[in-house]
Formats: sequence, structure tokens, C-alpha cells
Amino acid sequence: MNTLQKPYDEWESYHDIDKYGKLTLSNIEFTTTNLCNMRCAHCAVGYALQTKEDEAIPTIELIKHLDTVETLRVMSFTGGEPLLTKRGIRENLLPLLKYAKSRGIKTQINSNLTLPMSHYEMVAPYLDVMHISHNWCDEKEFVETGFSMMSQKPPVNKRAELYRNIFDNARELSKGGMFVSAETMLNRNTVPHMEKIHSEVANEMLCKRHEIHPMYASDFASDLETISLDEYREVVNNILGFRNENIWILFGTLPFYACSSDQRDLALLDKINNTSNTTIRNDVDGRSRMNLNIFTGDISVSDFSDDGSALGNIKTESLKDIYKRWLNTNISNSINCHCPAVKCLGANIIVKNMYYSDKVFKSGSVI
Repeated sequence: MNTLQKPYDEWESYHDIDKYGKLTLSNIEFTTTNLCNMRCAHCAVGYALQTKEDEAIPTIELIKHLDTVETLRVMSFTGGEPLLTKRGIRENLLPLLKYAKSRGIKTQINSNLTLPMSHYEMVAPYLDVMHISHNWCDEKEFVETGFSMMSQKPPVNKRAELYRNIFDNARELSKGGMFVSAETMLNRNTVPHMEKIHSEVANEMLCKRHEIHPMYASDFASDLETISLDEYREVVNNILGFRNENIWILFGTLPFYACSSDQRDLALLDKINNTSNTTIRNDVDGRSRMNLNIFTGDISVSDFSDDGSALGNIKTESLKDIYKRWLNTNISNSINCHCPAVKCLGANIIVKNMYYSDKVFKSGSVI
């Protein structure tokens, strides 16, 4: 008889419920750059990207704020492309990564993985997870879609080189012992190619984990067509059929819940829960995590805040006070759902708006 194996997900929000009995600020995501060498059609922060970097808040000031959050256990770094410049790595990333290491805090960098290997070698000793995106059906799509929002595009051959860098870098980092996790967003473009994409993630990039998420229809991606719940359910079932059993499959922000009145949803959840090396992550945005912009000091629920406005600013308030105020907002209360029987925290605000706009996510409700 095979024993069911479930990997431990450091970024799972429910760990805070288990430890503290309530939602807790345990996760800070930093926007550490507004620069990027790409302009993807599906970018969720595209309109915030710039061509010149602003002056960052001194790291020593950021660390003073982090010191006040005793419950902090994970940190993520996003952008833009956080590893684009070595100056940005030295001045903005490394001090925070070293601080996290000193406190035993787990870290993740979100990168497009197109850069020279020397950029990744600078952070490798301090990093726990290299998180990348792989939403490309082939090189041609990358060359076109990955730069579609850029007014002056690099030559086609240079763009193609960046595509090949993703595979080469992922493979070399994985061989070197780094935990590389590739995320694919489910949308009209990726769904027909999911088997090929998964095979590349597992067999060519040698990633340890493949994350499957819905496409967030925000910013540059606001005009892209999301898939229906029926299509979503079908593709997840398909993935469970062709997946490489040696790679961890993580379904993030999965829009199906144990309180569903649809038996197909319950069957899918049962299938996932009874499949080894496969997990579902409760969404972290607005639960255990807030985003801190190191240039402005603004705090939001995520790097693509649901209403486009900041919750507060660390120049005038503490992280814990801002988080406490977030929990008391109408938006937070509209998704403040908790089912201890299945350790589920319900939908985040973006998934609720996309798929369940007429539903109420409250503890004890049925969708």
C-alpha cells in the first residue's frame, strides 16, 4: 500500500491558524524594483513599470519595521524583475535576504529567469525558492507576447535568446540544488498547451514544483479572457492525469471549495486530496501577507492591489497597525471565511470577483 505524501508548503496561510488560532501577519512581499526587461501581455503590474528606478527607502529603516513583526516567517521579492540590475541586487535585495536568513525566515524571489547566471549566483546562498513564470507554449509566443506591451522591442533573435535562457538557467539552478518553482496561469492561451508546458517544467527545467494558478485579469492582463469554472475544472482533472508524479503540483487560489453544492467540485477536491505530491494553497493575499513598496513605503494587500489604493504607509504607521486595519475593512470582511473541518480560508477578492461575484464567503455558508 502506498503512503500518501504531501509536501510542506512554507507559504500556506493556514499555518497561522494552526499556531495562533487566527489570521496573522506572517508574510511580507516586497516590491523591490519597477524595472523589467520584458513587457508581457499578461503582466499584473505592467502599468507600474518604469524605465528609471526611484530612490529606495534605506534598508535599515525597512528592517526596523520588520523587527516589530515577531510572527514574520516568510518573505517574497517581486517587481518588475527583482534581479535585473546588480546594483539593485546589492542595495535592495541582499540586505533583506541576509536579514531573513539571520531570523530563519524563508525567502522567495519572483523572476522571469532570462538574465545572466551571475545575477542568480549573487542571491543563491540566501534564497529558499526561485519562483518563475512559464506561460509560453513555444518560443514564438514568448517573442511576441513577452514583449507585446513594449514600444521599442529588442531584435527578435535577442528575445529568442532570453527564452532559451529560461530553460538553461532553470536547469542549472536546479542541478545546483536550488528549489525552482514554475508558475503557470490558466487562461485561453495556456490551457491548450498545459501538457507540453508541464513536461518542460518537469523534464527540461528540472523544477521541483509546478504551481497552477488562475490568471488575474488586472493591469496589462485586464483584456485577456479568463476561462470558465467548467473549463478550469476540466483542465485540473487533465493535469492530474498527465502530471509527472515526481514533481510537486501546487494548485494556488484554486476556485473550488468543500462547501460547494456542485458534486463535480467535491469530486475534484477529493481527487486532489488523495493524490500524492499534490497540494492546494490557501491564498496568502489579504490573509497572512501584505505588499511593501520599498520606494514609496505604501502597503497594499498585494503588488496588484484590488482597488488600486494603498492601505497605509510605513512612514507614518506600523506594519501591524496597517494589517489590523485591513482585517476590519469591508473588503476583508467580504472574504473572511474559515472552515476548520477542511482547513479552507475561501476565495481571495480577485477570484471572488471573477467567479463568485454573487456569492458570500462567510464561515458556515454554502456556495
